[in-house]
Amino acid sequence: MDAIKWSGFGLYNVADSDLDTAPDKTFPFIEGSRYRAVNTGISEPATQINFEDFYPGPDIVWTLSHDEVHYVTKGRAEITYHLPPLMKETGTVIAETGSVYLLPRGCRVVWRVLGDEPFRHLCICSPNPGYPSGPAPSVADSAKKRGAPKDAPSKS
Repeated sequence: MDAIKWSGFGLYNVADSDLDTAPDKTFPFIEGSRYRAVNTGISEPATQINFEDFYPGPDIVWTLSHDEVHYVTKGRAEITYHLPPLMKETGTVIAETGSVYLLPRGCRVVWRVLGDEPFRHLCICSPNPGYPSGPAPSVADSAKKRGAPKDAPSKS
């Protein structure tokens, strides 16, 4: 029998500057798309929290294998969702600064960034899907000061 894998405590202070220098990436299978993401230092068995920008451009289509909660810190996006199990329950909403929403496991989602600025949000994933986002600069700097490895989660 596997032992329980306990998560540790994590703290992240949201800093726009952490994303401002992150490299742009392309979403898998979505040519011409752009996004950037950093890990907040919270990457535990139960949860991974990333800070992300989605840029205006092609729609971003994704199907989730885990639950995600997003908290929007800047920008606007039209979000169309299709809920499992049969994807018959569907809807479209506008998420903007201050919005929080849940994307349940199995959900198919389409984001369309509205306006010229990125759609910036915290992405809280449970359980941890292991997205390969590098550490936010503030997290890496904090780890250096503590003498921890550069990619170690923040546990203070």
